[in-house]
Amino acid sequence: MKNTLVAAALSVAAAGVAQAEGWTVTDFSPVGNLDVCMNYAETTFNTYRQRFGGDGFTGRSNWTIGGYDLRGEVVDGLFICAGEGDPVDPFLVVYNYDDDGDSREAIATRLGDIWDEIVAGNGVPGGAAPAPAPASTK
Repeated sequence: MKNTLVAAALSVAAAGVAQAEGWTVTDFSPVGNLDVCMNYAETTFNTYRQRFGGDGFTGRSNWTIGGYDLRGEVVDGLFICAGEGDPVDPFLVVYNYDDDGDSREAIATRLGDIWDEIVAGNGVPGGAAPAPAPASTK
């Protein structure tokens, strides 16, 4: 079933469809290279689960990161790090198996917001950690 999601996601993306029944596709600005894109995508799914819960799992291929069971077993997401060379053009496909399109849209928006945080923070959600206070000399 998960391989079907990957194949279908690529079909939807190739067709240039931004939104179709059961699907939400988000196109992001280019990022550095494949490794950067893959790391940002994995961090996005990990951060989503930390913030919103979920017992799902993350799967990885050579150029995709899948976040499965984002809302029960009915919503999955897939970051695709498309392109050869630098930069890479990432996009996200979120799919739901039920009729709750509002929930899918909310999850896609949350993932997009987290991705933007990670890009702005050079790989760190919410930006870089503050520098430690200088040690006291007294």
